[in-house]
Amino acid sequence: MTGRDRVVAAYKGAFADCVPAYPIAGSFAGCLDGLSIEEYCTNPRKAVKAMLNYYERYQPDIMIAFNDLAKEAEALGCRVKYSDYVVPSIDRHVLQDDKGALAKLEVPDPNRDGRLPAFLEQCEALSAAKFPSGLGAVLVGPWTIAMLLRNPEIMCLDTIDDPAFVHDLMRFSTEYAKRFGDAVLKTKIGLSYTDPTASCSLVGPDTYREFIKPYHQDLVNYFKAKKVGTTVHICGTTHQIHEDLVDVGFVAITIDLDQQADPALQVDQLDKLVTLGNQRGVVGIGNVDVTIFERATRAEIEAEVKRCIDTVGKRSRFVLSTSCELPPRANPDCVKWFMDAAREYGRVERILGS
Repeated sequence: MTGRDRVVAAYKGAFADCVPAYPIAGSFAGCLDGLSIEEYCTNPRKAVKAMLNYYERYQPDIMIAFNDLAKEAEALGCRVKYSDYVVPSIDRHVLQDDKGALAKLEVPDPNRDGRLPAFLEQCEALSAAKFPSGLGAVLVGPWTIAMLLRNPEIMCLDTIDDPAFVHDLMRFSTEYAKRFGDAVLKTKIGLSYTDPTASCSLVGPDTYREFIKPYHQDLVNYFKAKKVGTTVHICGTTHQIHEDLVDVGFVAITIDLDQQADPALQVDQLDKLVTLGNQRGVVGIGNVDVTIFERATRAEIEAEVKRCIDTVGKRSRFVLSTSCELPPRANPDCVKWFMDAAREYGRVERILGS
C-alpha cells in the first residue's frame, strides 16, 4: 500500500490500510540536511536534495514543494528578511507608503522574475522523482500576497478606509496567483494555496466574506475549469468560515488549532471540519499541534496524534497533518514519532474495530 493509495482512498471517502499522514515540511527539510534557511529557500538544487533525503527518512504520504511565503511578494519588489531560526518574512512592503504604486505593478513572469523560476525548478525535480506518495506545491494565496505587498496592519485599515483599493489589489494578486499556479501545473504537480492571513484570528468572518471569498471563488473556478482541484490552508481560528471555504469549492482544507484567547470559547475545529467535509465531499486535513515539535516528548506527540485520529473516528475524508509548517529547527525525533504514531494509531482495523 503506497502513500498515494492512502490519499486517494481518503479523497474518495474510503479507507486504505491506515490514515494518510504527513507533516507540513518546508525549511525544516533544509535544516535537517545542514542547510541554512536562506540556502534552502534560494538554492533549488540543494532544496531538492534536502527534500529527497527528508522523504527517505520519514516516508510521508504526501510530499510538498514548499520553501517560504515571501517569494511571491519578493518578485514584486518587497524585501525578504532571513533568519537562522524562523521562516523568512517581508520587512519592506512595496505598497506600504504609496498605494498608488499598484497601478504601476505588473504581474510577475514565473519563468523570469525573482525566485519564482527556482521554485518551478524545485517542482520539476520533485515531480520527476516519482514518489509513491501524493505530491503538491504550496503557493501563496491572494489575500496574503496582497497583505505582504501593502503591510498587514495597514491593509486591515484599508478595508475600512478604502475598500475599493482593497478590491483592486485583490484582483491583481488573484491574477498573480493564477499565473503562478498555471506555471506550477506544467510541472505536473498538485496545487495548494496557503492564505494564512485570511484567518479569523486576524480578520473577522465578515471581512473574509467581503474581501477574500470572492477571490478565492475566482481562483477555484479558474482551475476547476481546467479540471484541477485546489487545496487551501489558513492559519489560526477558521471554524467561522468553514462553510464559506466549502462553498468556494476547495477540494481539501487544512486547518490549524483554534487560537481564541479564552479557552472556554475554543472550538474543536477538526471535528467541525470533518463533519462538514463528510457531508459535502471535502477532505479535512490537520491538526496536530505543531508548536510542540521543538521540545515534545514521544508521549506528547503520540497523544496529539491520537487526539486527532480519535476525534475523526470512523469518518473518512481525513488526512492527518500538522497544524501548520514545522518549525525549521524542529526536533527530528518529534517528526519520526509523529509518523510512527500515525501508522500505529491510524491503522484501519483499530479505527473501524473500535
